[in-house]
Amino acid sequence: MIAERASVTPLYTARVNDPDGSIDRNSQQPPRTTAPEGGVSRRAAFGAVAAGTLAFAALRLKPRSTAAVPRGRLVLRYWEKWTGPEGDAVQRVVDRFNASQSRLWVVRVPIADITSKTMVAIAGGDPPDIVGLFSYSVPQFAQANAAIPLDEFTSRSTGLDPEAYAPAVRTLLSFNGRQWAGVNTCYTLALYYNTSMFREVGLDPDSPPRTIDDLDEASSRFVHRDEHGELDRVGFLQNLPGWWPYFWPVMFDGGLYDHTTGRATIANEPCTAAYSWARRCAARVGAADTARFANEFGRSYHSPLDPFFCGRAAMIVQGPWIANFIHRFAPSLRYACATVPIDPSLDDHHVPRGLLEADVLIIPRGCPHPPEAFEFLCFMQRQDVQEELAAAHGKSSPLREMSPTFTQAHINPFVRVHDAIAKSPRVRTLPQTTAWQAYSDLTISAFDEIWSGADTRSVLTRVQSRAQQLIDRAAVLHRARLGAPL
Repeated sequence: MIAERASVTPLYTARVNDPDGSIDRNSQQPPRTTAPEGGVSRRAAFGAVAAGTLAFAALRLKPRSTAAVPRGRLVLRYWEKWTGPEGDAVQRVVDRFNASQSRLWVVRVPIADITSKTMVAIAGGDPPDIVGLFSYSVPQFAQANAAIPLDEFTSRSTGLDPEAYAPAVRTLLSFNGRQWAGVNTCYTLALYYNTSMFREVGLDPDSPPRTIDDLDEASSRFVHRDEHGELDRVGFLQNLPGWWPYFWPVMFDGGLYDHTTGRATIANEPCTAAYSWARRCAARVGAADTARFANEFGRSYHSPLDPFFCGRAAMIVQGPWIANFIHRFAPSLRYACATVPIDPSLDDHHVPRGLLEADVLIIPRGCPHPPEAFEFLCFMQRQDVQEELAAAHGKSSPLREMSPTFTQAHINPFVRVHDAIAKSPRVRTLPQTTAWQAYSDLTISAFDEIWSGADTRSVLTRVQSRAQQLIDRAAVLHRARLGAPL
């Protein structure tokens, strides 16, 4: 039985993945150059500057905290990408740390384009003590020797238990067998659907689509055009919102990268089936029509004009933070949530599938106060702190265990759906390669081509070849940095 909800009193209003808000997860472009053994090279630094010519100017931003530093405290600089209400939630846990002891004082500084600016600061010899990055940043910083692996601190503290994380979360924090980061928050994607609209077309809200065939059939019931023949309402479209074109192979048990062989695999059979399905969906309603329809909402997501909030789309794949926005902009919306439907040929439909991503904390190489930074990082990994931050962001906990009260007052009444995905043995993570950002850019153009009617296999074969070139080049540059034979 799936209980639908209209709204819940939020702990705060999130701004995750909002194109008009504080961050865009796909905008961070880590430098694709290498560093010498002792740290980040000047070439890497200048590459980062090229990505944002005002890099050093941002380093002078005033801290978000307005509290004066008490006399006698050692100040730790904490750079974080989140601003707005998301940043306010982080500040609350920072304030908890500052109040929990009398030796250290963490000052949070909001930083835009944080990946490249952190690399610049490390190369320039003036990094902060701790930085909030993305899980896909971990391989980049590990290979560049730009972060301190956390096992270097184990003799100083017992405050970090790697076994406390959900297994897939621990994978995101590690690279080449070492843990390089702590977790900030994690998230998965799920299918959100309008239960009132389901009833209107004769669908049972307590029985959401479980396979892509179910999804296609349900989606067809909602398609409506206005008196001019323009597409006015849809059931489900993969280009709404279009932020994760690399996600759809997950529904077919496909992966984009083989970590064992280091090979790009986007042209394999499951991935080809996934993008072929997207192509069929576009063609069924009209590729040009659906593209125009999606373009209407380019800057409307997480606003009153969000297509899901205003009833223009009956279903959408979104992250758990959407509950915050529903409460804020569409409090009367009745909705429910389920795992994203999968290919009917998969014989284990009871096992949730999905994609897990995370925000992470790293300690930069060359920071002023490594042991103290590790103390703060350990505080941030505590269960009570993790649950406070996850609840404020509308997300599931990244830890194996959660307290009995965690879900009771949670802003997202369906957080258990996301939790089940995050802890599922079938959950997938992003490719752990320093070429991932360039690879992910390729999936954007590939999706657009296929959506417009291009041959799926031809497009994916070309993308796989180009992605492999990027992966191979990253490996060559890494071996050169280590002085190994090419």
